[in-house]
Amino acid sequence: MLKKIILIRNAQAYDFGGGERFPVFIAKIIKQDYGTPVIISHSPSLLRFANEATIETVRGPWWSNQNWSGARALLFPIYILWQVFLFTWYLVTFMRLKPQAVHIQSKDDFVAATFAGRIVGAIVVWTDHADLKHIWLNLRMWYKNPVGKLIYVAGFLANSITVISESEYREVTRHLPKKSKVRNKLKIINNGSPDVKNQYRATQSDKFTFCSTNRLVTDKGINEMITAFKRFHSKHPASQLILVGNGPEENHFKRLAQSEPAIIFKGFQIDPLSFVAASDVLLQPTYHEGFSISILEGFMMEKPVIATSVGGNVEMIVDNETGLLVPVKDTDSLYEAMEKLYRDPKLRKRVAKNARKQYEDRFVFDVIVKEGFIPLYETAR
Repeated sequence: MLKKIILIRNAQAYDFGGGERFPVFIAKIIKQDYGTPVIISHSPSLLRFANEATIETVRGPWWSNQNWSGARALLFPIYILWQVFLFTWYLVTFMRLKPQAVHIQSKDDFVAATFAGRIVGAIVVWTDHADLKHIWLNLRMWYKNPVGKLIYVAGFLANSITVISESEYREVTRHLPKKSKVRNKLKIINNGSPDVKNQYRATQSDKFTFCSTNRLVTDKGINEMITAFKRFHSKHPASQLILVGNGPEENHFKRLAQSEPAIIFKGFQIDPLSFVAASDVLLQPTYHEGFSISILEGFMMEKPVIATSVGGNVEMIVDNETGLLVPVKDTDSLYEAMEKLYRDPKLRKRVAKNARKQYEDRFVFDVIVKEGFIPLYETAR
């Protein structure tokens, strides 16, 4: 029986995607079957989500400045002072909570929480939500990326480092020295999603509904999504696009969509799955992706998915079998895929059933936690 597991995740205030729900999903499984989870975060949305799931939380410190590249690298001494403060806070907190394992999932915490965790004798596990491929750029160039080098040093103290897809593993290891011992700590554990399909009743709408559950940023393909839907809607007026989420470029996208009332912005939602359940097709035309929780939730809810052929998407979707893949930044291809699913109900049904079957075979989160993460918490490498 595990004693206490601390899960740490921080992000920008507008971020509340799969990476932010991930620690809560794990905590719920730990609480049910294995021990006592505690989530540490500065994110109000994540803390609220955890509290609604009756998970114990601690509001931790976090610095929103995450860019230390270019000329900002000259401010590295200030970053060191920040890490000293953060380390002290984590050390005091860990001495009070006495965790058996610390599961870290965000950049600055990889350093401070790792050193503090090892001092109190906890097992330290990292999960990389598609950040390390950027963090560990230019490790071999002594005058570049001092923050990345500090995080690399902390990696030697981690017991295990999990990455969410084969594509992320390739990208991360590409930056590491060939004989680095950090390579031996890397392990691929795919994202997953709790199976909550039966908690949602499929609703019938008189409008054909596309849905997206993403941050409102350009890299999520929101421009292409809105443009493709406008074209689609001009031919099929009984349709709508539901955008669930917020982000720093929200006003830009609203201006782009203002001439089309069938594009509906729902903003931040603590429960985006209710909108997925009420949709006909889930859209994920992102420019890059580690291993999308949004797609997994579409699979879980037995919805056909259109996604770009990037990153972990191609590890999840077999084109025309478990979803439709389109080229990145290709509005015409996205529109054609939307038309294809709209005009072929049999294809929609077949793709959705295949996606659900793949979810059941590979992506049920209870199994992933039991077989992937729990053993890492119990024993060090």
